[in-house]
Amino acid sequence: MRFIAVEVDAGPAHDEGLSLRFKRAGDAPARAVAWVDYASDAGLEGRWRLFTADTPDGEGSPGAAAALVEDSSDGTVWLVTGGRHGVILVHEATGARERAPYLAVSQRTPLG
Repeated sequence: MRFIAVEVDAGPAHDEGLSLRFKRAGDAPARAVAWVDYASDAGLEGRWRLFTADTPDGEGSPGAAAALVEDSSDGTVWLVTGGRHGVILVHEATGARERAPYLAVSQRTPLG
Protein backbone atom coordinates (compact mmCIF):
# COMPACT_ATOMS: atom_id res chain seq x y z
CA MET A 1 0.00 0.00 0.00
CA ARG A 2 1.32 3.44 -0.89
CA PHE A 3 0.52 6.52 1.12
CA ILE A 4 0.98 10.25 0.68
CA ALA A 5 2.06 12.08 3.81
CA VAL A 6 0.90 15.65 4.40
CA GLU A 7 3.10 17.42 6.95
CA VAL A 8 2.21 21.05 7.62
CA ASP A 9 3.96 23.19 10.23
CA ALA A 10 1.99 25.39 12.62
CA GLY A 11 1.29 28.70 10.91
CA PRO A 12 -1.27 30.49 8.75
CA ALA A 13 -2.50 27.36 6.95
CA HIS A 14 -3.14 25.48 10.19
CA ASP A 15 -2.80 26.92 13.70
CA GLU A 16 -1.40 23.76 15.27
CA GLY A 17 0.16 22.11 12.24
CA LEU A 18 -0.88 18.66 11.12
CA SER A 19 0.38 15.30 10.04
CA LEU A 20 -1.88 13.09 7.91
CA ARG A 21 -1.56 10.12 5.60
CA PHE A 22 -3.75 9.46 2.59
CA LYS A 23 -3.97 6.13 0.78
CA ARG A 24 -3.02 6.57 -2.87
CA ALA A 25 -5.66 5.39 -5.35
CA GLY A 26 -3.90 3.32 -8.02
CA ASP A 27 -0.34 3.70 -9.21
CA ALA A 28 -0.50 7.00 -11.08
CA PRO A 29 2.15 9.44 -9.86
CA ALA A 30 1.30 12.88 -8.51
CA ARG A 31 1.22 15.60 -11.15
CA ALA A 32 2.09 19.27 -11.03
CA VAL A 33 -0.89 21.63 -10.89
CA ALA A 34 -1.01 25.40 -11.28
CA TRP A 35 -4.75 26.06 -10.81
CA VAL A 36 -8.01 24.58 -9.55
CA ASP A 37 -11.69 25.49 -9.90
CA TYR A 38 -12.71 25.83 -6.27
CA ALA A 39 -15.24 27.41 -3.88
CA SER A 40 -13.50 28.74 -0.77
CA ASP A 41 -14.93 28.49 2.74
CA ALA A 42 -15.74 32.21 2.40
CA GLY A 43 -17.91 31.41 -0.65
CA LEU A 44 -15.60 32.81 -3.34
CA GLU A 45 -15.90 30.59 -6.41
CA GLY A 46 -13.86 30.35 -9.57
CA ARG A 47 -10.37 29.55 -10.73
CA TRP A 48 -7.61 29.78 -8.12
CA ARG A 49 -3.87 29.74 -8.89
CA LEU A 50 -1.93 27.36 -6.64
CA PHE A 51 1.45 27.91 -4.99
CA THR A 52 3.46 25.95 -2.45
CA ALA A 53 4.10 27.67 0.87
CA ASP A 54 7.41 26.75 2.48
CA THR A 55 7.50 29.69 4.91
CA PRO A 56 4.72 31.19 7.02
CA ASP A 57 4.95 34.64 5.42
CA GLY A 58 6.30 34.03 1.92
CA GLU A 59 4.58 34.63 -1.40
CA GLY A 60 4.82 30.97 -2.37
CA SER A 61 6.27 29.36 -5.46
CA PRO A 62 5.04 27.05 -8.21
CA GLY A 63 5.08 23.38 -7.38
CA ALA A 64 1.70 22.32 -6.00
CA ALA A 65 0.94 18.68 -6.76
CA ALA A 66 -2.25 16.63 -7.13
CA ALA A 67 -2.64 12.90 -6.66
CA LEU A 68 -5.66 10.63 -6.58
CA VAL A 69 -6.32 9.29 -3.08
CA GLU A 70 -9.04 7.29 -1.39
CA ASP A 71 -11.44 9.26 0.82
CA SER A 72 -13.71 7.37 3.20
CA SER A 73 -16.70 9.64 2.53
CA ASP A 74 -16.23 10.69 -1.12
CA GLY A 75 -14.49 7.74 -2.76
CA THR A 76 -11.54 8.76 -4.95
CA VAL A 77 -10.60 12.46 -4.79
CA TRP A 78 -7.78 14.75 -5.84
CA LEU A 79 -5.42 15.59 -2.98
CA VAL A 80 -3.66 18.89 -3.70
CA THR A 81 -0.54 19.50 -1.60
CA GLY A 82 2.05 22.22 -1.27
CA GLY A 83 4.96 22.91 1.05
CA ARG A 84 5.69 22.92 4.80
CA HIS A 85 3.10 25.67 5.23
CA GLY A 86 0.52 24.20 2.87
CA VAL A 87 -0.95 25.71 -0.26
CA ILE A 88 -1.49 29.35 -1.17
CA LEU A 89 -4.54 29.99 -3.35
CA VAL A 90 -4.90 33.22 -5.34
CA HIS A 91 -8.32 33.91 -6.87
CA GLU A 92 -7.74 34.84 -10.51
CA ALA A 93 -10.66 37.26 -10.82
CA THR A 94 -10.21 39.21 -7.57
CA GLY A 95 -6.65 38.56 -6.36
CA ALA A 96 -7.99 37.33 -3.00
CA ARG A 97 -5.48 35.10 -1.20
CA GLU A 98 -6.17 32.15 1.05
CA ARG A 99 -4.08 29.45 2.67
CA ALA A 100 -4.95 25.82 3.24
CA PRO A 101 -2.95 22.91 4.62
CA TYR A 102 -4.12 20.86 1.59
CA LEU A 103 -7.19 20.54 -0.62
CA ALA A 104 -9.30 17.43 -1.20
CA VAL A 105 -11.54 18.01 -4.21
CA SER A 106 -13.79 15.84 -6.35
CA GLN A 107 -12.21 13.80 -9.10
CA ARG A 108 -14.44 15.77 -11.50
CA THR A 109 -13.02 19.13 -10.38
CA PRO A 110 -11.17 20.93 -13.19
CA LEU A 111 -7.49 21.42 -12.34
CA GLY A 112 -4.37 21.82 -14.38
